[in-house]
Amino acid sequence: NDDYFAKHYAPEPKTDITDADGVVYRYFAGRCFEFHPLANFGALNARVGAGDAEGAKRLADALVARGVYQSTGGIGWEYTFPFGGGRAPWLSGMAQAVGAQALARTAAMTLGQTDSASLMGKARAAYQAIPQRLLTSVAAGPWIRLYSFTSLPVLNAQLQAVISLQSYATTAKDAEAAALATRMQRAAAATLARFYTGYWSYYALPHEPSPLDYHQYVVQLLRRLAPADRRFADAATRFAGYEQQPPAFELDPGSLGALTFWVSKPSTVSVTTAAGPARRVSVDGGWHTLSWGAPKRPGTYPVHVNATDASGNRASFDALPFVRVTSAVKGRATQAGPRSTQPGLEGTQGLMIGAGIPDPSQAASASQRVRLVRLPLTWPAGATSVDATTAAALQALPATLRPLVELAASPLPLDDAGRAALAQYAASVAAQVRSLEALVLVPAATGATGPDYVAALTSIKVALPTTPLGIALDGSVDPAGATGILAGAAVELVAFRPAPAGTSGGWTLSEIGEVRSAFPEAKLVIDGVPAPYAASIKTAACTPGLTGIVFDRLGDLTRTGVPTAIGSAQRGTFVCPGTTFEVQPFTIEYPEAAPIVVSLNCNRDCLYLVTLDRADGRPASARRGRLTGGAGSKPTAIALPKVKLAAGTYRVTVRLVSRVNPGAVTTYTGPPLTLG
Repeated sequence: NDDYFAKHYAPEPKTDITDADGVVYRYFAGRCFEFHPLANFGALNARVGAGDAEGAKRLADALVARGVYQSTGGIGWEYTFPFGGGRAPWLSGMAQAVGAQALARTAAMTLGQTDSASLMGKARAAYQAIPQRLLTSVAAGPWIRLYSFTSLPVLNAQLQAVISLQSYATTAKDAEAAALATRMQRAAAATLARFYTGYWSYYALPHEPSPLDYHQYVVQLLRRLAPADRRFADAATRFAGYEQQPPAFELDPGSLGALTFWVSKPSTVSVTTAAGPARRVSVDGGWHTLSWGAPKRPGTYPVHVNATDASGNRASFDALPFVRVTSAVKGRATQAGPRSTQPGLEGTQGLMIGAGIPDPSQAASASQRVRLVRLPLTWPAGATSVDATTAAALQALPATLRPLVELAASPLPLDDAGRAALAQYAASVAAQVRSLEALVLVPAATGATGPDYVAALTSIKVALPTTPLGIALDGSVDPAGATGILAGAAVELVAFRPAPAGTSGGWTLSEIGEVRSAFPEAKLVIDGVPAPYAASIKTAACTPGLTGIVFDRLGDLTRTGVPTAIGSAQRGTFVCPGTTFEVQPFTIEYPEAAPIVVSLNCNRDCLYLVTLDRADGRPASARRGRLTGGAGSKPTAIALPKVKLAAGTYRVTVRLVSRVNPGAVTTYTGPPLTLG
């Protein structure tokens, strides 16, 4: 240290320097350079890997000279400075494992019989210090102590220790060490799931998030262990995927002038609002609250949030504005008066869950469980209308159902007369069905059949200009070729059947984004949910613009985990990193007179802010809260606090934002309201 600081300013933390023997000293702010056992044994491994026998021998001898015999057995390489609440001197189980590996590998180089035997003895002594005082345990088995003064289970330490001990045991032919490494490997594999947050990794249990460099280090170690156990390979894929995902958010109404949010992973969150100074904080995953207090002046103050994770992935969204009303003289809310319905919301619908039924006779029982049904019909080649029996069955479909009629034309007609007959038959079908979601032409087109498919579909469109038509896209049968031909088709719906995972050249559920991009204006329905069902439902529900999910059979709706997943999908409560959603109301009923009560429901779980605004735009009364949304949610009456108002014209404004995966705030304004 004297030599270094006579010529240098203080370096960055974790800067390493070496002496003439290659011994590594690491800089710690406030403590200068310290002897660092783990860094030294890493350097020794690097010299062995480079084939530098002379350099490895010189560094190994220098490290052996610094080893300290332990009263419990073995030799330890001590850290001589306090760290993390532990007093010096202390040992690291991970450093000892790497030390045993590095010394054994050095001994195995051509150094002469005497030197090799001596170094191998020191390698065994490095290992012998581990079983006596450098092991702790988890439920699944032994775990290395990264620091001798704590039993904190650290993932990277366990994985590195397993790899190093396996290497040492092989080189030194140490059966005891090999057995310990095997038990530690099994313990690590069995405990991996406890290190998942779902969006990032834990550095240590029970819930200490990983810094980016340690997260990436763990991915490297998992990949090295992957051939030994599939669980390591799966974890490596999962952890690496986390590095590509932006932070995801959930929101809570919070208190006046406060933003309460949950974030999926460690991130830097920046919030801007005219209600106060911008805020920038670094937070771990979980719930947090940032508070500005009530704005000083009456008004509505937008809130915008940006977030960046350690990998540089970004997310942004708008939260509900902060509001300060012009009057704080509150009274008791009274019963609702007459209300008017917001126009233009009739097309709003939540995510529909459906199932296929083989014929219309099952529609009545299906209507008790789903809103959407897939109904197959076959066109008898040349026929121009449905038979009386089929017509009666279609007319009897419950009004609550939205049928997705799949009209099978196989083979497709190849001339104008045949296409005209098919179009007349399709018109006959549509005339019998109430609340038709779409008429879909099947079988799905391919690159080869695409031109004939488009010609038939065009004929049907001419016959049914106002009826919603759909195309079938089979992910297992030339989806790329079919999409290239069908992408320009004027249709209202795409029924996409994903290929099973691993299908060569097919489009699985993971390619749903490509379908969405090819048909951006059409509704999108997943026609056939692949196993595992719950995971597929989540993937589908995290796709913006998805209209429905159709199972092949009604019985699939009761499989393990499916009802819960369906509920989350319909309410929009799955966390979807990298995706944002906007909220639409099914209905808004505005007051026509005092008291001010708004009736409202959302197509997904939402936060609301309802304000009564003066003619100058300033809010005179406000209320915020949260609603459970999704298909079937009932309107909730929201009563604004009663306040003293001057006579004049007012408007009710409703602002909504998705509670999970928030995007833009949607705003709805009621008709003028004369009060006072």
